[in-house]
Amino acid sequence: MIQSRLWFKATLLILVIILISSMSIALYTIPLTREITYKMAENHATALLDHVYNLVEIKHKEIKSYKNFAITSRKRQMKDITSAAGYIIKNQYSAAKAGEISEAEAKQRAIKQMQPIRYGNKDYMWISNFDSVLISHPDPKLHNADFSKITDVYGNLIVPPMVDIARKNGEGFTSYWWNRLEKNSPSEKLTYSTLFPPWNWVYGTGVYMDDILQEIDRQKKELVDDLRAVMQEVTIGKSGYMYIFNADMHLIIHPDEKLTTAKLNELRNPRTGRPILKELMEKVDIKESHMEYPWDHPEDPGNYVYEKISWVRYNSHFKWYIASSVYTDELYSQSRFLTSRIAFITIIILLLSLFIGIYCLKKFVSPIEKLSKTVLKIQGGDLKIRSGIVSNDEIGILAREFDAMVEKLDNHVEVLDQKVKEKTRELAENYKELEYANSQVMESIRYARTIQKAILPQPDTKPKEISDSFILWRPKDIIGGDIFWLKHNSNGFVFAIIDCTGHGVPGAIMTMIASMAIHHVVQELGTASPGAILKELNRIIQFSLGQHSKDAKSDDGLDIALCSVDTATDILTFAGANIGLFVQEETGIQQIKGDKQSIGYKSSNIKFDFKEHKIKLNRGKQLYMTTDGLIGQAGGTHGLPFGRRRFLKFISEHHQSGFSDQKKALKKILTQYQGNEEQRDDITVIGLTYK
Repeated sequence: MIQSRLWFKATLLILVIILISSMSIALYTIPLTREITYKMAENHATALLDHVYNLVEIKHKEIKSYKNFAITSRKRQMKDITSAAGYIIKNQYSAAKAGEISEAEAKQRAIKQMQPIRYGNKDYMWISNFDSVLISHPDPKLHNADFSKITDVYGNLIVPPMVDIARKNGEGFTSYWWNRLEKNSPSEKLTYSTLFPPWNWVYGTGVYMDDILQEIDRQKKELVDDLRAVMQEVTIGKSGYMYIFNADMHLIIHPDEKLTTAKLNELRNPRTGRPILKELMEKVDIKESHMEYPWDHPEDPGNYVYEKISWVRYNSHFKWYIASSVYTDELYSQSRFLTSRIAFITIIILLLSLFIGIYCLKKFVSPIEKLSKTVLKIQGGDLKIRSGIVSNDEIGILAREFDAMVEKLDNHVEVLDQKVKEKTRELAENYKELEYANSQVMESIRYARTIQKAILPQPDTKPKEISDSFILWRPKDIIGGDIFWLKHNSNGFVFAIIDCTGHGVPGAIMTMIASMAIHHVVQELGTASPGAILKELNRIIQFSLGQHSKDAKSDDGLDIALCSVDTATDILTFAGANIGLFVQEETGIQQIKGDKQSIGYKSSNIKFDFKEHKIKLNRGKQLYMTTDGLIGQAGGTHGLPFGRRRFLKFISEHHQSGFSDQKKALKKILTQYQGNEEQRDDITVIGLTYK
């Protein structure tokens, strides 16, 4: 055993470890322990500082959430009140339209009934005309006042923005600074205005933000009180503490209440002669979290020779500087005690380790050496050899399990090789079967595409009144849920673009149902009324799919834009279900929106009457329709939808080109915008020019 190389190396290793450990304790471990202990004390101090900082951040988020919630609630309240008050104007307008009273009398009645309305904290309703003249206001001095050039205390126009946003969007929110009723000081006021086109009126209301701001101030004061209570319980070392000050060097919280209201710009660093709070603020600016400086001690006042350290964090929301300070000597107090104990304990452990290690080596080396020789023989290919080690310790367990493993390895190596070969053949056969099945499915789907394309209008079926056209049909999968439908009649022709539920095989099946259903409805009702066609189509689809029952398991349907063209009168009649019509005219693009009602779903109202729009067609007028697959396609730098505005831009820039060129341009624009994004839905776009 003594002559064993393993035993000799292990003994030498133990001696070297003991020597290195002893030197480490003297040269490294004790200073490191002192440094780590100091760092732990420092981390404790900064953790307390971060805790207070996080409390401030959490409170800021609460205040911000409250403000957002309060403003959202006010906006909802303003819209509800304005909507309710708007019934006054609408009722008077209806009376005038019915001939019960004159329009002038209706306006006077509406103004008179709007003036006394009050809610909230003396908030009221107002009415303005398009020239920003207040034709109704509860303040008599402002009644019929011209506000077209009146500005608030910050020089911003007051009424014109309200009128502009209502005329542009139909409604909207603006803000300005104004005096409350019966008050002289200005406050921020949030307004909501809405449009009443028949009389060229804009009416609305506004609320002041004072009470929201007062609640925010109350919550900030509550935060200061809570922080003061928390910081009074905090101790860093023996005499360290935390405090908060602002950018004006006013203390907000300090253990000494007398200093809380003082401005301490004259409290200077003895080492630099500069204000200490100013230097702490500069540390934040240069991304340093602490500052060291000499200071006096409570037990030795006036003698500024004791090193002190301060950490600081800056909260940009409240513009607060949160700081803590402690004497550096207090951070080392625990490390001095701990390092002396570590040194003593380490010496005892090293001595014991030396004796125990040599003894244990004698017990461990022999079976390990025997096991290593056995491993070398097995490595040489001898699977019949065994270690023969018998003991009740872990090495004995390892040896027994090792021998058992070699026994199993010897018995199963040939069987395993045979099984691998069998599994390889089985996997190859399964792969061929799977590949064949997949090819059959794909062939069926490709043939289904041929069938689906067959129900689409063919180029030779294009009406003679259409001088040029294009159809961009791009299913998400091989087959899809979008189709374009066309039918001729004695008075002209009718055509539609249809977006069915889903895509792929389910969507394609829905297109078949939709095609047969609309063909049946047109056969029964004719083409004179697209609105009536959609209403009947809604009923047929819902009943055909059994979705008129609440217990129906399916919920499928479609969106559609339907146009009927009377070639004798050159009149186009349009009705739509969630799909609109774009008409390119000399004056620009006219958008005709479809009704917000889908066809055939369980939630679809079969009694809904679809609105019809009539358009006079003339030579060269261009018509465009698209399903939502184009509008909703994600792409671009930020993965946003293609959008209606980008489609309108395409029409505006390319409508003078031939439709073949337009189709190429649209495909190029869509491909570039989509980039690496996956196509989300079936895409169908049609464009045509009336002769």
